[in-house]
Amino acid sequence: MNKNLLISYDAYSKIKHEAPYFYNLNSRKQYLYYFGSNHTHDSQHPQFDLLMEKLNEFFSVTENKKRAIIVEREHTSNQCGNISQYIFFYGESGAGIFYANQTNSTLIMGEPSQKEIFGYLLNSFSKEEIILFYVCHDIKHWQKNKRNRSIETFLSEQTKKYREPLNWQELELNLAFINSIYLKMFGKDLDINDEKLFSQITTPVTIKSKLNEISRSQSQFRNEYILDKIEKYWNEGYNIFIIYGAGHAVMQEPAIRSLVS
Repeated sequence: MNKNLLISYDAYSKIKHEAPYFYNLNSRKQYLYYFGSNHTHDSQHPQFDLLMEKLNEFFSVTENKKRAIIVEREHTSNQCGNISQYIFFYGESGAGIFYANQTNSTLIMGEPSQKEIFGYLLNSFSKEEIILFYVCHDIKHWQKNKRNRSIETFLSEQTKKYREPLNWQELELNLAFINSIYLKMFGKDLDINDEKLFSQITTPVTIKSKLNEISRSQSQFRNEYILDKIEKYWNEGYNIFIIYGAGHAVMQEPAIRSLVS
């Protein structure tokens, strides 16, 4: 695979594409399907009809062959009963997890660990800058899925997952602490109710602040990481079904096509 063909964010910013975004390819009766999804935890989202159609097609053409389903997760922690529960906890990746279990396909977690990502980011950014980016990303999720949790309760719940990967044992997440970092970076207080703001400061597509730079850097690292996983399992003879965000699908497509050309 030629990872140099991975589309840059500057080039990607000029591309208009649908979501979901799908493509498939094959070589010598070995198949690769890529479902570039919308990120959603709503099992009624219409994309799941198309995902089911493509999964069934994949299972049909790879019957009695080695199969792997790769999802945009680092790990799972909840045991779920039905597909709706899997989607509730894990979004579209939950559908992949469910059907991997149902079909005895090899399930591959495509994401690097937080420790690996933070180790990479710490070469260029401070701990405070990194935690601000990730907490802003978390707040964007909280805005959509509050589930009767206050922002302080939510932030307190996030503390544990960042202490060890950042080697920051005294870390205590609360709004005052996050606001103090934001104030230092942007010169104003953080408005947690401004949903548009959190999309703007966490996108990797446009660079307007240090947070956008962090977003782009970690996304680039993750793109290269998943390409290595895809290449590994392809070279081991697996037929592969990938469920990742639509942006990743578009950016990775030229590199993935070089794998099977």
